[in-house]
Amino acid sequence: MKAKIQILFVCFILLFLSNPIFSQTDDKETIEINAKIELEKVSRNIINALRYGKFLLADTEWKKIQSDVYKTYPEYDYLNGSLLYSRMEWQEAKESLIKALKKEPNHEAASFLLGMIYAQEDSWAEAKDTWIETNQISPYNPFYHYNLGLAYFILKDYNNAIVSLNKSLEYKANYNEAKLILAKTYLELNETEKAKVELSTILEQDSKHIQASHLMGRVVYLIEKDPKKSLTYLKNQRVLGWREKKIYARCYFEIRKWKDAENLLRPIAYSPFADEYDQSFYLNLLLNLGYDERANDFFHFIQKQSQNESKIAEAYRMLLSSREGKDLLYHYYKLRY
Repeated sequence: MKAKIQILFVCFILLFLSNPIFSQTDDKETIEINAKIELEKVSRNIINALRYGKFLLADTEWKKIQSDVYKTYPEYDYLNGSLLYSRMEWQEAKESLIKALKKEPNHEAASFLLGMIYAQEDSWAEAKDTWIETNQISPYNPFYHYNLGLAYFILKDYNNAIVSLNKSLEYKANYNEAKLILAKTYLELNETEKAKVELSTILEQDSKHIQASHLMGRVVYLIEKDPKKSLTYLKNQRVLGWREKKIYARCYFEIRKWKDAENLLRPIAYSPFADEYDQSFYLNLLLNLGYDERANDFFHFIQKQSQNESKIAEAYRMLLSSREGKDLLYHYYKLRY
C-alpha cells in the first residue's frame, strides 16, 4: 500500500512539472532574467568601448544582443542610438534615443545624448530644452549643468548660463571648462572684473591653459589698455576666437606691428558681420602698410556689400559660436572621424 502511494506521488510531481502552463512561465521568467543580466553586461562593455574609442569592440559586443528578447528594453534602443551617434548618423541616432525615452522617460543617458545630437546639428535651442529635461532627471551631474550652461551661452541667454555654470561648479569645484565659459559669459555682459577672477583661478591651476590665457589677454587690454602686457597672454593665433582676434589686432596696431594686425583682422574685415569700426580699422591698416591697391579693392568690396545683410551676419555669428561651442562640449563618447 505504501509503495502504491509513493508511486502515485511521484507521478503527480512529474505531471505537475510537465504541465506546459508552469514550464512556459518558468522558462519565460528565466529567459527575461538572463536577458537582463546579459544586456547589462553588454551595455557596460559597449559604453566603455565607445568612451575610449574602441569601436570594433563596441560593434562586436552589439552583435551579441540582436535577438528579439533584447529589443523590448529601452537600453537596447539607447545602445543602438549611441553606436549611431559614434558614426555621426544623427537622424537615425535621434530616432533610437527618442524610442528609448518613450519606453523609459527617465533614461538620463539617452536624454543627454539626444541633446548632444541637437548641438552637433547646430540646433542649440533643442539641445537646451533637452538638457533641461536631463537635469531634471539627474540634478547633481556637473557635466549636464555644464553643457546646459554652454547652450545658454551660445543662445545669448547669459543670465541662465551663469546659473547653470555655477551649478556645475557647485558639484565640481575645480571644473576649469565651466569657469572658462563663465568668464566668456561675464565678458559678454561687460563684467570684466568677474571674468578676470574666473580666469585667474584657471591659470593658477594650469598656467598653460591656452583658451584661458587668450581670454585673460583680452581682459587685461580692456581693463588696463596695455597692449604689450596683453600680448604676453597670446599663445597660438590659429586657435583665437573672432572676438579675441579683434583685441589682439588692436594690440599689434598700437605697438606698430601693422602686418601682424592685418593678418589677424583680415578674416574679420571680410566677414559678413564686420561692423564699420572693423572695416575702417582694416582699411587704415592697409594704408599704413602701403597696400594702396588692396585698400582700393577692399573699399569697393565694402561698397558692394548689401545693406540688408544683418540676418546673414547674425547667422554667420551663430555658426561660428556653434563651432566653438561644439569644441567646448563635454563629450561622453568619442566619434569615429
